[in-house]
Amino acid sequence: ILKETRKCSNMADKRLNFTTIVQETKKIPSFDCVKAKNTSYVKYGLDNNYPQYLWNLFENSSQMSAIILQMKDYIIGNGIKSTYPLKIVNRKLETFDDMIEKVILSYLIYGGFAVQIIRNKLGEIKEINNLDFRFVRINEDEDKIYYSKEWNKGRRQPIIYPRYKFDSSEPNTVFYYKGKITNEVYPIPMYISAITSIEISTQIPTYHLSNLCNSFNPSVLINFNNGGNLPEDVMNEIEEKVYDKFAGTDNAGRILLSFNDDKEHSTEMVRLPSDGNIDQYNSLANNVEKDIYTAFRINRVLLGDSSNETGFSKQPYIEAFALYQKSVIGPIQKELEKIFNNLLGEGSLEFSKFVIDWSEYGSDENTSKIIE
Repeated sequence: ILKETRKCSNMADKRLNFTTIVQETKKIPSFDCVKAKNTSYVKYGLDNNYPQYLWNLFENSSQMSAIILQMKDYIIGNGIKSTYPLKIVNRKLETFDDMIEKVILSYLIYGGFAVQIIRNKLGEIKEINNLDFRFVRINEDEDKIYYSKEWNKGRRQPIIYPRYKFDSSEPNTVFYYKGKITNEVYPIPMYISAITSIEISTQIPTYHLSNLCNSFNPSVLINFNNGGNLPEDVMNEIEEKVYDKFAGTDNAGRILLSFNDDKEHSTEMVRLPSDGNIDQYNSLANNVEKDIYTAFRINRVLLGDSSNETGFSKQPYIEAFALYQKSVIGPIQKELEKIFNNLLGEGSLEFSKFVIDWSEYGSDENTSKIIE
């Protein structure tokens, strides 16, 4: 909380205290790469917790999660084709398709992924595990992978794996992919430019929920009559308690009770004219949503949403998907296919295109064609 106290003199030369209570601005975590002290790995963000922050955004932003999950479905298309011999790829009984789905999700959230490759004594791959990218770190030379679920607790030393090399025969390695756009040793997600907007999108529902639960809060001016003679420490305590009760999204709309000795020394609350918060929030929500869609390069119609109130329209969807397939989904499919075909052998991964046979829904001849 930032406090600013200003003093001025009135016509009677009395001292008046005006205190402004300002809520501290939420800081977006910094995505800087710094070598950790006394270790060889590079911190993933200044607090070494940046991937967890990205995961929290994914969990709490309805727009971000909807877009990423829809993109995942578009990338998988109408099924994964694979000639890879292992159908169950690890001891968790995951299929090859299960593992690839996790890889895609990691790629979309973090911009990269990590896959553990375990070989038998003959050097043959016997197990493949997608590693949770929140817990993956790498060194400056990018030849060692560090894995820990307790980076900021300091209780355990991370597990260290050699990074996978195509000519490697080591029994336990990690294939680490940081994408094409990076911040030194770590990947940059495609939506990085909309991080602030995504953060805002997680806060707006909390504010509105609090208002609904506690009744809508009018803007008021609180006058503590005869309070000018209070000691400064008492004033500060009052300020802090007012802030604790009323500031922030979790405290919107609370009711103030004032217990007074008499009417002359009562607390005075003056209702201020409406500041148009509803219009402000509607405008903010629209701008935030637009920014998020732009960062993901996706048209809202591809999520079954329409910018107008006419409902879902088939033809705009077909046109929007054709462009998105060509410019975003197709390149990601080719990128992942190339990686896994080099890693596991040609034919190991092939995505089929996402197609809809509109004739199943009684479409006319012009729009019943399968999207290709």
